[in-house]
Amino acid sequence: MGDRIADAEAKFAWVPDAERIAGSRLTEFIRAGGCRDFDELYRRADADPGWFWEQVIRFGDLRFERPYDRIMDDSRGIEWTRWCVGGTTNMAANCIDRHRGTPTYDQTYIVSEAEDGTTRSLTYREFDAQVCRFAGVLHGRGIGPGDVVGLLMPLIPETFVAYFAIVKLGAIVMPLFSGFAPGAIAERFNMTDTKIVVTTDVMYRRGSSVRLAAAALGALPESPSVEHVIVLNRTGGPLPDGPTLDWDEAMKTAEPVVETLMMDAEAPAVLHMTSGTTGRPKGAIYTHIGFVTKMVLDYGILSDFRPTDRYLYQADMGWMVGSQTAVIASVHGASMLLAEGVPDYPEPDRFWRLIERHKVTWVGITPSMARILMAHSDKPPESDLSSLRIVLTAAEPWTVHAWNWLFHTVLKGKVPMLNVSGGTEISGCILACSVNHPLKVGSFAIPIPGMGADIVDENGNPTAPGEIGELVLRRPSIGLTPGLWRDDKRYIESYWSTLPGVWVHGDLASRDEDGHWYIHGRSDDTMKIAGKRVGPAEIETAVMASRALVEAAAVSVPDPIKGAALVLACVPLPGVEADDALRKRLQSELERQMGKSYRAEKIIFVRDLPKTRTLKIMRRAVRASLLRQSPGDLSALTNPDSLAELQQQALF
Repeated sequence: MGDRIADAEAKFAWVPDAERIAGSRLTEFIRAGGCRDFDELYRRADADPGWFWEQVIRFGDLRFERPYDRIMDDSRGIEWTRWCVGGTTNMAANCIDRHRGTPTYDQTYIVSEAEDGTTRSLTYREFDAQVCRFAGVLHGRGIGPGDVVGLLMPLIPETFVAYFAIVKLGAIVMPLFSGFAPGAIAERFNMTDTKIVVTTDVMYRRGSSVRLAAAALGALPESPSVEHVIVLNRTGGPLPDGPTLDWDEAMKTAEPVVETLMMDAEAPAVLHMTSGTTGRPKGAIYTHIGFVTKMVLDYGILSDFRPTDRYLYQADMGWMVGSQTAVIASVHGASMLLAEGVPDYPEPDRFWRLIERHKVTWVGITPSMARILMAHSDKPPESDLSSLRIVLTAAEPWTVHAWNWLFHTVLKGKVPMLNVSGGTEISGCILACSVNHPLKVGSFAIPIPGMGADIVDENGNPTAPGEIGELVLRRPSIGLTPGLWRDDKRYIESYWSTLPGVWVHGDLASRDEDGHWYIHGRSDDTMKIAGKRVGPAEIETAVMASRALVEAAAVSVPDPIKGAALVLACVPLPGVEADDALRKRLQSELERQMGKSYRAEKIIFVRDLPKTRTLKIMRRAVRASLLRQSPGDLSALTNPDSLAELQQQALF
C-alpha cells in the first residue's frame, strides 16, 4: 500500500514530552473531573454524557442567568435530546459580557489586516460598545427573539460586531457565503423569513472588489420577508437602490442596548444553511449553550487554546469556521487576527507574513490551503514563525507529501499539527488530536469524548482495524444540531434513519492498530473499483505521491464491463508538462501503490478543480461535468469556470 496515509509508518511523527502533557489544558480538565488519565475520562464520558458535558460547562465557567434543572433529557429518544433544561443564558453573555469589569476588557480582542496591509484593532471594551450600539440599530428596526438576520460579510471587525449584536437580542444570525448568487441568497431568506440583512458594499479578494450589497439586493424581488438591508459603506460611494440603511448613519442615532437578553439555553442562536447534493439547503442550528460549550471542549481543552493566544483562521463567514472564529477567541478572552482576502495574495507568502507580523500563536489551515502554498514554493518560508505553538488542520483528508511539507519543512517538526474532523451539523469535531497524544501523518489521535464515535460496516457492525466503514455517533452531543430548520422529517431521514438510534455522519473512516483514526472522504463519494469499496482520498493520495500535482480528484464513472471505472482529474504543478509522459507516471504510481486493479480508465489535466469557499473539492461536480449530468446544488461553488474546462473533456 506504499505511501498511503493509512499505511504511515508506526513511528509517530511527533510525541509530546512529559512537561507539555503535565501543563496542558486537557490534563487540567482530566484532573478537574477526578479522572486518572484520558482513557478513564473517555470511558466515563461514554457511560454518562450528561456528567461529561456538565464538566465542560464548569471548566469553561459558562454563565447562566437561571441555573438549569437537568443537564440532559433524552426522554423523547436520542434524536431529540435536550440540554441544560430550564436554564437561561445567551452566547453573547458568555463571549463578550463576561469580560466586563476584568483586566481582559481593556485588552485587544480583534486585529484586522486588509489585503493592502491596512490594520485596525479593537479592545474588548471598544468592541462591546459597538455591539451594544448596533444592537440598538437592530432593536430600533423591530428585531427581537427568534427573528432571523442574514449576515453577508467578509472577515472584518464589523462582521463580528453584527454577529454578536444579533445574538445579544435573542435573534438568530444566519451567516451566508460571500460567493452566493442572488438566487441562492433568496432561497435562504425565504426558508427562514429573514427580516434584515447586514452586508457591505464591497469585499476585497485578490485585488478585486466583490459587490456583496448588490447580491443581497438582487435577492429581494424574490424575498418578501426582508424589510431592511443595512450596508457598511466601505468605498464612500452612493448606496445601491433599495430598502438600504447606511451602517455609520444608523449607528450615530441608535440607542445602545446594554443588557443582553437571556434566552432558553437551547434557543437557536446561529443558523448555518448547508448546501446538499440535491434538494433544498439544510439548516443546522447552533444553540446558545450548545455551540459555546462545544468550542470550550474542542478548542479550549483538546486543542489547548488559551487566553494568551492569538487566533487566525482565514475562512468565509458562511462556513461554520466563521462562527467558530467569533466564539473561540472571545469565550477564552484571547485575541484574533482577521485577514480579509486569501492567503497567497498580494504576495504568495502572505499567510506566513501575517503570522510573523502579528505574532499569531494558534492558526488554522486546510490541506487544500497547504497544497496551494506549497505549489508557490516547497522551500521553508522566510518569515519568522517562532510565535506559533499550535497549528489546527481541518476540512478534508491529507496527502502524505503535503502533511510532511507543512510539519517538517515549514514547522521544523516542532509545532504540533492537531488534525480535526467534524461537520456543520456537529458544530465542531468528532475526531481530533491533542497535545497529550502522539501524532501520525494525517491521522486523528482520539475521538471526541461523550459522543460515542464508531466505525461500522454496511450492516451496522463495528469494523476491524484497517477496514473502512461509515463514521457514526452512538451518543447524543450538546453541540449537535437539535434538528434541521423547520424540517424534522428530513433531520431524521438524513442522519438517524439508516441505523435507528445512531447518527450516520456521511464520512468514510478507519482505525489502525494503534487506535488512530483516518477519514477517507464522504461516503457519497465512495467508489467500488474491482469489487472493493474505496474512498477517493486513497486514490488521490497515491497519485499525489508522484509530487507532480497540486491536487487531484478521483471519481468513478459507469463502465459496461467493469460496472465502474476510475477517472482522475489532475492539476499539475507549475512547470510540469501535462502530457502522456505524466499520465504514464501517474498511472505507474497508482498501480505501484494500489495494485493493477486500480488502473485509471482515463487521466485528464485541468487548471483548477471545482471547490467550495472552504476549499473542499466538489467531486460530485467533477463527475457530473465529465458525464454531462446535472451536478446538483452549486451555490457554494467558488470557481464556476472550472466546470467549463471539465465539460470540454466530457467522456460521453
